[in-house]
Amino acid sequence: MYQVYLMKGEYEPWWFFEDWKTLVLSETSFPTYEEAVRSYNEHDEQLTSKYPFKKTKGNYLVAYWSEDESVYCESCEDDIQLYYGLMLLKNDKAIEETANTCN
Repeated sequence: MYQVYLMKGEYEPWWFFEDWKTLVLSETSFPTYEEAVRSYNEHDEQLTSKYPFKKTKGNYLVAYWSEDESVYCESCEDDIQLYYGLMLLKNDKAIEETANTCN
């Protein structure tokens, strides 16, 4: 099973900290890789057009942001960048690069 996650939080999606699922705004599951990639690409187009900055790490792990979106961190007494993350996972794990899973 494949999942496409849209997230919002104080760090990029590829860190997979213990609480990463608490940052999920939406999750959609797909039985096939092709369906999941189609959904992922649609989300990517929307987010790319909305946010001026984008960084990709590995396969299907992307962070989007705008410098004017931040949240105040009380413990560090400073503003922290806010990120929107998009991930395509297989069984809730990052997809390893293979010939069958290339864009």
